[in-house]
Amino acid sequence: MTIFFARIIKASTTVRVCAAFILLAGPIRPAAAGAGGEELLRAHCSACHQEKSGRFEHISGIRQTPEGWLMTMQRMRELHGLVVDDKVRDALVHYLSDTQGLAPGETLAGRFALERRRNAADLDLGVDINTNCGRCHSLGWISLQHREEEEWRELARLHVGPRASLAHQGAAPDEAWLRIAAGAVATQLTARFPLQTVSWTAWKDRPAADLSGLWAVVGHVPGGQDFQGTASIERNGAGDYRARYQLTDTAGAALHGESQATVYTGYEWRGHAKIRGRALREIYSVGPSGNQIAGRWFDPDHAEDGGEWLAFRDNGKARMFAMLPHALRTGTSTEVVIVGTGLENQPGPLSLGEGTVVTNEQRDSHSIRARVTIAEDAQPGSRNATVGSVGGLGLLAVYRQIDQLEVAPQNATAQWGSGKAAPVSAQFEAIGSTRLANGALLSLGPVAADWSAVSLDPAKRSEDEHFSGQIDQRGRFLPAPMGSKPARGFSGEHVDFSVIARSREADHAEGRAQLIVTGEKKSTASIY
Repeated sequence: MTIFFARIIKASTTVRVCAAFILLAGPIRPAAAGAGGEELLRAHCSACHQEKSGRFEHISGIRQTPEGWLMTMQRMRELHGLVVDDKVRDALVHYLSDTQGLAPGETLAGRFALERRRNAADLDLGVDINTNCGRCHSLGWISLQHREEEEWRELARLHVGPRASLAHQGAAPDEAWLRIAAGAVATQLTARFPLQTVSWTAWKDRPAADLSGLWAVVGHVPGGQDFQGTASIERNGAGDYRARYQLTDTAGAALHGESQATVYTGYEWRGHAKIRGRALREIYSVGPSGNQIAGRWFDPDHAEDGGEWLAFRDNGKARMFAMLPHALRTGTSTEVVIVGTGLENQPGPLSLGEGTVVTNEQRDSHSIRARVTIAEDAQPGSRNATVGSVGGLGLLAVYRQIDQLEVAPQNATAQWGSGKAAPVSAQFEAIGSTRLANGALLSLGPVAADWSAVSLDPAKRSEDEHFSGQIDQRGRFLPAPMGSKPARGFSGEHVDFSVIARSREADHAEGRAQLIVTGEKKSTASIY
């Protein structure tokens, strides 16, 4: 991903698909989050969850994300036969997310799980939690809930109570597991993720920002064309939002469309977009000031297929946020676009620093388009952009050669298809760096590369490479539709590949990562 996005969005590992996302993938309905929420809770939940002094047993001692509350309701439906109208369900989730959600800082570590970043590195929560919870769950999901200690203990008991058969399955909860999980692990989880925190106290009563207005947008698509443009956001009477997108990718193709979204807890944007006829899910976070929206969009059926999103409110101030492309080589001339707000009325020409010449400049309120020529003898390094009194720090990286190439992610998984499940691909990027005069490395972001995938087992190499799938020149490994092939001489549960990226430029820098291609994973584990 580009330097610009790398500063804001953490990159990514395996996250399990859960029923909460299936529910979220349905049509968004108006949800009255405030008035009536407690009455709905009393009407639909108090028959099982006793109310005492304004607290509901096994509800009031928990805080979760919207997905967490959806998963809780799904579990109530599966285990206890809960039947509620979809509008009631949505209103309950909205109310619980607003009154018993998580503050923005409390979701940072686990956002890779919310945003379905399939190959992000999981959290390290200590050996006890890693061993007792991480054997079945992504630890990112564990971090996205806060509970009283007794509720952490109750959660452990749930694993061997209503689902007692789990105790007889391999790597599943057993008697020793329950003793540890409901004892020392519950105490550790309470210390890490307590019900009461300073950040939630400060956030919970804060008025939600009205996101209506015009926004400047810039996006990154791993293995594809980046884009920029505007989002016009309006609020409806129920408090949900409609966004209309006017976007253009770096190849000049229009990416127009719109989104219907609900914002939970004052900052959790959950949208359903249709861009150029393609349905997409949006998991975004609104910044504390209400003037920035960042996150990830993805294909609801293939979460590995997605990209980054960053939007800044157009509040009339002149600012510059990003340049596409970000890195330019010495001795080249390239068409670029600088994304920002209030740029059309700034006096004077665009400047990108020593060793650069800017020509054919065109401006509108949200972009500057120009041709940038980098001198052959320009010094490699980071350059600021300026126009009039407006500056953008480090928007341009100048390089003479690519000295280091890293493949991201370093470790990834993909899945063969089966009769019931479609293949799950894995997306890689080649991240280049150049070495500066002082010896430091300057990241250039994603660079063009030639891709190959080589089996790590010499005995099965030709068969693995023939039957397991292939990597295309976007850096995406496309697994075979079916994992079992009658003509294959060898068989196994997985195949190990070395994924190789080689720079297309004259330096031919090379980087490697590891990929495991496996069959469909069958698990009875839910996210909570």
